[in-house]
Amino acid sequence: MVQVGTDHGVTERRLLASTGLRPADLDADDLEVEAIQELSVARNLVQTIGDRPGLGTEVANRFSLSNFGLLGFAMLSSPTAGEALRVALETLRIGNRFVDIAVSLSQTTGRIEFRDDALPSDVRAFLLERDIVIIFGVIVLRCLSPRLVDRIGETRLELALPSRNAATMTDGMARMLSDVSRNPIDRFPIFADRSSTGLTFPIDFLAEPMSMPDPATAALCEKHCLDVLQQRSERGQLATRIRAVLLQQIGTTPTAREIARGLNVDRRTLHRRLAGEGTSFRALNEEVRRTLAIDMLSVFGLTVQETAIRLGYSGPAAFSRSFTRWTGNPPSTYRR
Repeated sequence: MVQVGTDHGVTERRLLASTGLRPADLDADDLEVEAIQELSVARNLVQTIGDRPGLGTEVANRFSLSNFGLLGFAMLSSPTAGEALRVALETLRIGNRFVDIAVSLSQTTGRIEFRDDALPSDVRAFLLERDIVIIFGVIVLRCLSPRLVDRIGETRLELALPSRNAATMTDGMARMLSDVSRNPIDRFPIFADRSSTGLTFPIDFLAEPMSMPDPATAALCEKHCLDVLQQRSERGQLATRIRAVLLQQIGTTPTAREIARGLNVDRRTLHRRLAGEGTSFRALNEEVRRTLAIDMLSVFGLTVQETAIRLGYSGPAAFSRSFTRWTGNPPSTYRR
């Protein structure tokens, strides 16, 4: 999203405003971005260049199968499409945070629902378009066997998006798959302006073989994907979760006790675990507030008083004292 924004002339600082992230963070190999931070970047992108059709596709076009580790290989080497679907549902959490995926099966058909109910309205179309293009254009359609490509016309992809979005999505996925000898987009039925988003398919699709069936390779790749998920959930888990809570509740100044209660841990346990991660609640709280304060002053051009109010301070004097202690300079020096 940041790359697309800068291509449209938006600065990295504007795109990262209110996320707690700095431009230098984008080069870190071990950067873990929380959902609320990704959502803030999406909002900044949409607000600055507009919620235009094709923007989600433009972002999705920056992804490739390699962004999802061995997921593509696990699907390609699965013995059947049903097994590939199971693997994908378990591991898509690596790159898909917003659109909830659910599967229902009957005696004759199956349906994969992509639910966007929890998405904020201002970025719902953008994120739904982006994630659908990633799921189908980057992952699923590239992994189909020739037999499944021949039968793709028996499926039906319905989109809770306007027809102009569907048209740009189709064009974008066709370009993504231009290197595939038998481009499945030419025969993939896509319908816009529907009440919900979902893929309907004949139930016997699940028994069809994938491109390169190899159960041993599929099992090895799946294990690697699940290991990555486990490592991500364990690495810096508590500090990351606390940053996310502080970003969500920035104006209410929650205490360590309140955050510990919300996370279902004892307050002393919280402090001990944060120390083990090399930080503290006070350091995290000040880090988040300092970063947001600088953004509010220098990127959004808010006054010192407006910034103090948004950060939950009693007045500009108290905020100025904290800001000077954090940065060594008064907030007026950061005013745009």
